[in-house]
Amino acid sequence: MSRATTVLARSLGVLIVTAALAGCSPTPEPTPTPTGFASEEEAFAAAEATYRAYVAATNAQREDPAYSPAPESFLRGEALQDEIRASQYLADLGVSVVGDTTVVRVDQVTSADNDVTLDVCVDSSRTRILNEEGTDVTPDRETPTLIRVQLVLAGDMFITSSATAKTGSC
Repeated sequence: MSRATTVLARSLGVLIVTAALAGCSPTPEPTPTPTGFASEEEAFAAAEATYRAYVAATNAQREDPAYSPAPESFLRGEALQDEIRASQYLADLGVSVVGDTTVVRVDQVTSADNDVTLDVCVDSSRTRILNEEGTDVTPDRETPTLIRVQLVLAGDMFITSSATAKTGSC
């Protein structure tokens, strides 16, 4: 065999072995996002799950005031202060809310570092406001309602930091 043929055969052999080894190498793990989740979709899913858990806890606590976890455990900052003010306002008026709120749709807005923003469409048409005598005093309202929800990463879970009603329909 000529020297050129030998070099060509060795080169082809190296290419074949390299290609075979590359095909057998493990798939690299996904690079975690700055939030520590494997992907942005995973971060959005975790944020959505947190907000849905908050709504479920709120509904459950309307039925049983001792229900745990308390809805407030899903809130921080502005969202927690708003919840406290709203609860105090209702108590001052001598009214209570009964019935369930439903999450109709959740849309992803943004994800950056340790926070996620969602647009959440909630339907509160099955809730009623009752006075101390049990009379329905529910005002006319638009439902469903679009809410912009900001969640921040706290440890390994998201916590709602703000929730603001938006104009427009869901």
